[in-house]
Amino acid sequence: MATPAPASDECVIVEAERVDQISSRLRAANVSVPGRASGRHKEQVEVYSLVRVLGSRPYALTDFPLKLIKRERPDFLLTLDGTQIGIEHTEAITRNAAKEAFLRDGGAGPAVHFVRPPSLTEPAKSSQELRAEIAADKGGPGWVGDSVESGWVAAMKFFVMKKFQLLQKEGYPRFERTWLVIYDNWTAPILNLMTALPLLRASLDSLATWSLFDRVFILDENELIEIDSSTIHVYCVNHCR
Repeated sequence: MATPAPASDECVIVEAERVDQISSRLRAANVSVPGRASGRHKEQVEVYSLVRVLGSRPYALTDFPLKLIKRERPDFLLTLDGTQIGIEHTEAITRNAAKEAFLRDGGAGPAVHFVRPPSLTEPAKSSQELRAEIAADKGGPGWVGDSVESGWVAAMKFFVMKKFQLLQKEGYPRFERTWLVIYDNWTAPILNLMTALPLLRASLDSLATWSLFDRVFILDENELIEIDSSTIHVYCVNHCR
């Protein structure tokens, strides 16, 4: 495989020659992400996520030197002792849920409110429609049985599939390995990972995920899930503060 040429917009985010440097370098690279109505932009979320992914998983001495570069297509280039890994990032949230969060962050509705199951197929709503729903504060259909877990798995599969299709486009730069990081903002109250992870494993295997991605990471504020073709690991999130 030919090494893609460096992108003109590359920026080094983290660089560590030895394992004992990684903690301080990640703290230095950490970013604060403002609310959706307070100037948040995609690059902040991407760096926020990658700092936590790198801070939460274990390392071997042979992973160093380490360098993380912000770029486009893919979103990052991670080098571990000479091995180049292209990393794509995506956020798991629907357009309507993101717009509702933007409105709530701007002051719409009470701080404590009902949450509704998100939908991947729901038509886009206007701000006026969402403001009316926020004001009504109805609970919606709720969750029954394992619907929290099955809905979450369907959402993760959807966002993996979108990136899977992106990587197959002609001209997409490919490195020795490819990782996908999903920043999980999917509404899934009291998600039971013991139930969800076997379902997720079967779902990702059915997509031929591992023909393109070497690893898939799912990150929320508490846990980092790392999945490859044969194993699943769950780590507590290190916020690198």
